[in-house]
Amino acid sequence: MRHAALPLLLMVLASGLAQAHDYWLDPDGDDYLLYRGHRHSGHQGEDLVPYDPAIVTRAHCAGADGAVREVPPSRTYPSRIPGPCAAVLVEADSGTWSHTHTGTRQGTGNEPKSMTRTWQALESVKLLNGWAPGLGRPLSQALEITSPQDPTGLAPSEKLRLLVTLAGRPKAGVSVAYDGETRGVTGANGLINLKVRHGGTQVVSASIEEPSAKGDGSSLLHSTVLTFVLKP
Repeated sequence: MRHAALPLLLMVLASGLAQAHDYWLDPDGDDYLLYRGHRHSGHQGEDLVPYDPAIVTRAHCAGADGAVREVPPSRTYPSRIPGPCAAVLVEADSGTWSHTHTGTRQGTGNEPKSMTRTWQALESVKLLNGWAPGLGRPLSQALEITSPQDPTGLAPSEKLRLLVTLAGRPKAGVSVAYDGETRGVTGANGLINLKVRHGGTQVVSASIEEPSAKGDGSSLLHSTVLTFVLKP
């Protein structure tokens, strides 16, 4: 089942250290277009903020049979992800960001003494259009939120059980938010239970920061979002 009007939001880097832009996917026929800006958020700013499509590193499409294949995103703006997909996941690398005494900016800058921290922003966005065998497993190696069972049949007040993985393995200690509000962290098994609070579109996001392997004091800031719609 497709939801042609459903936007997929990415509350980028829920810790508030990012560039305060949101990413989302708009369906376009059988395909999906990746946008960035403030159209679906409470942030002030331009409706659309163009980006370099080279930031899109991978795209994964799960077919109606649940088989997952990597699909080629376009290298023109806005990046087009070919479908149709029972589930689609897009990975992006927004590059290096630094927090300085004068604010947040992209790159490491030319004034090292003014930098308080530096991180690489790795993001993923995932949309469930329906359910198929195999969708209870991660689609990628990125930070990802997966529902082990079909979540679209849940009702408000019921429990939503989710698995958060990184590199395909359960990840503990990941902050998880529902509709933009943090609801807890994942346990040792990467699982978390959330209460469904309303019908319609469900937006669950997660983020975690880890030291970079570069050994220079910088970090990797992973963020992801899962969106799906409950059945009437």
